[in-house]
Amino acid sequence: MFNLIGLLMRGAVMKSFIRLGATLGIAGSVFLAGLSGIGNLPGIGNLEAMALPQDQVVKKLQEVPVFTLTNPKGEFVVLSRNNASKPVSQVGFFISKQDAQKFLDNRLKKENPQLASTLQVRPLSLADYYKIVQESKKKSDSVIYTLVPTQEQVASATSMLNQNGKKGQQFNGIPLFVPKFKKDNSYLTIPVPKGNERLIPFFFEKEQAVALLDQFKKAVPKEADNTEIQVVDLYGVMEALNSSNDPGINKIVLYPSRESINFIRSLAPNQSPAAAPAPKK
Repeated sequence: MFNLIGLLMRGAVMKSFIRLGATLGIAGSVFLAGLSGIGNLPGIGNLEAMALPQDQVVKKLQEVPVFTLTNPKGEFVVLSRNNASKPVSQVGFFISKQDAQKFLDNRLKKENPQLASTLQVRPLSLADYYKIVQESKKKSDSVIYTLVPTQEQVASATSMLNQNGKKGQQFNGIPLFVPKFKKDNSYLTIPVPKGNERLIPFFFEKEQAVALLDQFKKAVPKEADNTEIQVVDLYGVMEALNSSNDPGINKIVLYPSRESINFIRSLAPNQSPAAAPAPKK
């Protein structure tokens, strides 16, 4: 299995940084126009049979926080490692804030305490990560921007693959968990608050998908045996959002982990989250 955390842990920490604003082609803070609205997920466009415009792709990704390490100037920490005797520079972005903090505390502070004392865990949105990667492709950037999953969810995804007959196969990527129906290959949907549209939730935690599926099974017991949870890769979803002509792509909504939802709520303590949506076929 390509172990992203292990890869980062083996990299040598260098006193090298990348300026965030320069990478994105903007000045100042890039975080988080859309993060505070997680309790009221917005409706997303109409069902035109085309790939989503870039602003809509960014809007979908904006609701999910990711976490990286920066110095006081807001510059990324660049790790260096050797791959087949070739130096590789890498910046890590973590799905979990706790994982980012552990990496700082358990690895960097031990290896280079003076440098680590100047660093902090900084939140961005998944949209910011997406824009950084897109810009790096245009500039032939030699730095690799790595998105690091939570290992618990990778283990859950791997277990699901093995249970579905893919013995010995490891999940390689950022897992997303999707409640769906077996017979017609359709998906459970959730309502948009104050609207008639229904969206297809893709969860960063298996436990969230299980909870929604259990809620549906209690409401519609006769459909219980016709349901399952599918695991897909976030990178594949982002590529589909960017290029697919399937009109159903427009209904996908990414639902952050419970840890991330609590982080988002901490940014807006006076905002009351919406009640849990009711699933529907």
